[in-house]
Amino acid sequence: MRKRMKVTAVLLSAAMLTGLLAACGSQSDSKIEDKSEEGTQEIQAAGENAKDTGDDKVITMMHFNLEERRDEEADYDAFYTRLEEYQKNHPDVTVNQSVMEVSDYQTKIQAQAAVEDLPDVFYVKGSWFNNFVSGDLLSPLDEVIDGYEKKDTYREGIFQAATVNDKVYGLPTQFSVTSLVFYNEKLWKEIGYDTFPDNWDDFYAAVEKFNEKGITPVAFGNKDKWPAESCILSALGDRYTGQDWTASIIAKDGGAKFTDPEFVSALQHMQDLASKEVFNKDFSTISSLQGIEYYSQGKAATTITGYWDITNILSNATDEVKENTRVGILPSVEGGKGEAAMTSGGCGWYVGMSNNLSDEKKALVEEFLLEIYGYEYSEYVTENYGLVTACQTAEVDISQFPTLTQEYLRCLNNVNLTPIYDILMDGAVIEVMNSGLQELMNETKDAQTLAEEIQAAQEELLGK
Repeated sequence: MRKRMKVTAVLLSAAMLTGLLAACGSQSDSKIEDKSEEGTQEIQAAGENAKDTGDDKVITMMHFNLEERRDEEADYDAFYTRLEEYQKNHPDVTVNQSVMEVSDYQTKIQAQAAVEDLPDVFYVKGSWFNNFVSGDLLSPLDEVIDGYEKKDTYREGIFQAATVNDKVYGLPTQFSVTSLVFYNEKLWKEIGYDTFPDNWDDFYAAVEKFNEKGITPVAFGNKDKWPAESCILSALGDRYTGQDWTASIIAKDGGAKFTDPEFVSALQHMQDLASKEVFNKDFSTISSLQGIEYYSQGKAATTITGYWDITNILSNATDEVKENTRVGILPSVEGGKGEAAMTSGGCGWYVGMSNNLSDEKKALVEEFLLEIYGYEYSEYVTENYGLVTACQTAEVDISQFPTLTQEYLRCLNNVNLTPIYDILMDGAVIEVMNSGLQELMNETKDAQTLAEEIQAAQEELLGK
């Protein structure tokens, strides 16, 4: 399906057309040790004939594709489908997986990186690449990508976050679109709105009506701190600052600053959302997944999240919620420098290869990466879920997919993309931003103070 959607010069200097965002099946023998107290599963997945083959035929891997959520996450399902096919074709290779929730993964992988104790294959967030590459932890993948027969199917700009000093260090595992508004059309019509508001005055008026009726206006969970930045501020900030500001911050050219009035206004807006009781009262103590569950049960009129929760809502929401869920984007900001028809997007997570492997092991891992995360991975997600992916695949008939999926695709046809902050801004800056946003929304920190703290982290990177 051909899309009008394009990505701004901030993401790449060229338009990128659309994009997206355990253990083995019957073809494999598997042994699973569930360490539930740590939220971790250790999985040894081997081909039918695999025995003790030695380290050269064993691939160690760490990721967050939880098998129990395979039916709720298109990317997780694609991963296990491709892994099963790989094991069928490579019965002599054993894949030892360490799998955990994404929040636990982020903590553990960075701790292991600090002591240079990494598996052969692991997921890397876009904002981490500079640090991981400077630490000599990742092996470049340029040669294997250049030699890949389907290299040209990757969407333009998809490797930007994984590129450091003109070398590529990761393969995309998704193409994420965030700051999407999923709203219950029936509930909104009951208070007098045919569609989600396109301005904040109408939005706040609706919030008051929902609260009077005892309905949570927006279900949201920010316990893990990243959703506020990734799923709201990345698009809301652009409404205030415009794309040139974001480009300057990403380039670290010293032109734009987090203390600029426009960005401070965006931070103040984030605090206002909390103080005006837009969210459920426990938003800072529940996870993003719990927030989606709240919406899926019909207890909230809206939720703001990323494309990945489409499958979740389709799997877990009541029939009434599924039937009435529509997709929109955040309202425009009067006097802001950014476009109204804009939301945040880009490849948030990549898979990388350890730089501490023998040549023989590297060859094995490179083949593994392409077989799992290459064109067929994207093809599976597009054909089975209708979602846009890292690779350009054959067009599909969207009418065969659920109404919510069709709503999402129609929404993408009418918006442009601006960067998700935690894909292209430096990890040290994002850490300060995410923690500070939680304090800001809990009203224990003011917008100006947080802006100064984020700017201080940016200036440390600039050596000031």
